[in-house]
Amino acid sequence: MPASVLKSWMKDHEQLLSQYSNFNWFYLEQLETFFYLKSAQPREGNEDGLSRDEDLIFDIWNDSEFADVFLKSLNNGKSVQQASVATLKPYEAHLLTLGKRHVEKIDATSPSYRIQSVLGERIREGKISPLLGTTLSLEGKDLDLLTHSLKEMKVFSQKIDLAYKLIKKFSPSSWERLSAFTDKVIPIHNKEFVSYSHQEFPGVSMINFYDRDFVDLMDDLLHENGHHHLNHYLNLVKLIDEPADVIYYSPWRRTARPLRGIYHAYFTFYWAFKLFSDLANTDIDNIWYKFSPKEKEKILWRAVEEFHMLKYSFEDLKWARKKKLITETGWKIVMAQQKELKKFEAKIPKWERRIIRHKKDLQALTAELRSKKKMYKKD
Repeated sequence: MPASVLKSWMKDHEQLLSQYSNFNWFYLEQLETFFYLKSAQPREGNEDGLSRDEDLIFDIWNDSEFADVFLKSLNNGKSVQQASVATLKPYEAHLLTLGKRHVEKIDATSPSYRIQSVLGERIREGKISPLLGTTLSLEGKDLDLLTHSLKEMKVFSQKIDLAYKLIKKFSPSSWERLSAFTDKVIPIHNKEFVSYSHQEFPGVSMINFYDRDFVDLMDDLLHENGHHHLNHYLNLVKLIDEPADVIYYSPWRRTARPLRGIYHAYFTFYWAFKLFSDLANTDIDNIWYKFSPKEKEKILWRAVEEFHMLKYSFEDLKWARKKKLITETGWKIVMAQQKELKKFEAKIPKWERRIIRHKKDLQALTAELRSKKKMYKKD
C-alpha cells in the first residue's frame, strides 16, 4: 500500500483528528511512529551488534503489536532495515483500518488489522464486535464501563460503585486523583494479567475482575490511575534520565530493573500504600461496609508490605538523585510521596503485630530486602 493512501486519508479527516480525545492522542502517537519508521535510514551495525539507530528501530518494533511480523523477517535473514520496511506494510493497513473504524465510525476491517482490546473490541461469532458500554455516575464522577454482557455490567458496576465510595470516604486524596485521571474501565479475562494501561491511551484502565477479590479491585483501580497520573507528568516535563543500566533491585518484580522501572514502581505502588494505610488507620469494624476477617488482614498486610518495599526503593532513588539522574521536578514528586510515607512510619510496628496469616510473608520480605540491599549496594 503506498504511503500516500494513509497520508491522503489523514488529510481528508484532518478536522476530526485535530479534536482532542483519548483516541486521537492514542492514534496520532502511532501515526507519528509510523512516519518516523517510514523515513528512517539507519546506519548499519557491525559484527559485534546493531548500530544505535538499528537498536532504536528494533526496540520500537519489538514493543509493538507487530513484533511477530518484524521478528519473523529478522529470523528469515533480513536486516533490521529490511525487516522494518516489510513490517511497515501490514502496519500501515492496520492504521488505516483503525482510523476508519474509530474516526469515520465505519465497520472496516483488513487481514492486517489487530483487535484493539483497549478500545473495547472483541471477536464474536467470527466478527469484530464492540463490548457493551454504560456510563456510571460515581460520587459526582462519570466513568465509562465496557463489559461482555449485561450480567457483567450489573455486577461490575456495583463493585466499582462500592470501591469508589470507600476510597472517597476513607482515602480522600486517593479519590481526588482517581476522579481526575481515570475515565474508562475495561475488564480483562486473563489470569496472567492483574491490570494494565497504555501511556498512549490516557485514562483507560484494563482491570481483571475475574481472578481478583474486592480488596484487589480497589488496589488495581488506584494502581492504574497512578500510571495515568504519572503519564500526565511525563507528557509535560522530564522527570528522570533513563540510563539503560539495570542496577536497581525491584521488590515488586523481584529482579533487577533500570531506573525508569524503579521510579514508575515507586510512584504507582505508593497509591496502594496510601489506600491501605488510610484503611488500616480507620476503625473499619464500625463502618457501613463490613470487611471480612480475611479482607481486614489483607489490608494490614498490604499496607505493611508496600511500606517496606517503598522504603527500600526510596534509598535507590536517593542515590539516583545524588547522581543527578532525577530532575528537580521528578524529585519533588518523590518527596511529596515520601512525606506521606513518613506520616505512617510509627504505625507500621503496631500493624505488623496484628498480622497473623501473613506473618511468614513479612519475615520473608524483610529478610529478602536485607539481602538485596547488600547485593545491590551503591557507592
